[in-house]
Amino acid sequence: SAHPEKIDDLPRTQRLTLRSVQHLVENLHEAPAIIAVLGLKGRHSTPGGSTFPAVQNLMLSARALGLGCSVFNLPMRGGDELLELLDIPENNQLYCLLPIGYPTDRFGPVNRKPVKAVVYRERFGERWPFAEEQPDTGWQARWLGGDA
Repeated sequence: SAHPEKIDDLPRTQRLTLRSVQHLVENLHEAPAIIAVLGLKGRHSTPGGSTFPAVQNLMLSARALGLGCSVFNLPMRGGDELLELLDIPENNQLYCLLPIGYPTDRFGPVNRKPVKAVVYRERFGERWPFAEEQPDTGWQARWLGGDA
């Protein structure tokens, strides 16, 4: 278990992240499903380039279905023990685990910076008129209709 007195001294974001990881580690066995994301070793020059967009799509799909999901890559730091436990062939690489389950809390609002604060045209810092026209809030209703 982590040292709670040291965690309390960290900045808020780091504190929340560490507590979230600790909760996941302690409760991983309760996840109804855990997806092991694998790829063949040596098949791609940028292996994460095709794997992690698929992971993102899976996570978005889970959320749309009301399921919680997170990328969990802490087990990758433990060596080959997990690969052996799952009987993963040697020519495969484990990228991450995706525990999926029913959230214990409601999903909170997604906080994002306004589009105009993060999108530029041609060069960093060069404003894009289209981005400037986008509302700071309520974009879901504008693009998806209703209260999406």
